[in-house]
Amino acid sequence: MPLMTNWQASVAFMSAHPFTEDAAFDTIEALLTHGAAMSVERDLSGGSVTLSVEAATPLDAAAEATRLVTSAAEPILGSISVTGIEVLSESAVDAELARPLFPEVVGYAEIADMAGVSRQRARQFASISGFPKPVIETAQGPLMGRHAVARWLETRNTSGGRPKKAIA
Repeated sequence: MPLMTNWQASVAFMSAHPFTEDAAFDTIEALLTHGAAMSVERDLSGGSVTLSVEAATPLDAAAEATRLVTSAAEPILGSISVTGIEVLSESAVDAELARPLFPEVVGYAEIADMAGVSRQRARQFASISGFPKPVIETAQGPLMGRHAVARWLETRNTSGGRPKKAIA
């Protein structure tokens, strides 16, 4: 007998009838033993269910998740059409959860440290053409992506004064 593994499967579907909030709760209740979570399309035309399944292979997990979601949703919604499926191992889910949702950001104090300049000079960088736009605006000031700022610092022109005239 093949070794069974826990998988996380996400099944997206379209439904014959509007996928209302009540229908979503009824569907989740039917999948309670699988730790199901659900999202509903804005236009109520369908949704997606993420659940835990036990299977020997990812293909078996996809088939089992599709079977579970279909058998739970069709009595509530009528016919559903599966439009997508994703299956991840527990380690892949853990790795995805460990990855930050937002890019690493820096404020003017960190930019000053990165550039070796004062905070006041770092603030002036924002008025220079090509300086990265803020990805987040906070009450304490704008935050820019660390990698974008690092790249800009690598490529910026640091020579002062007027541009030199070409020698004729």
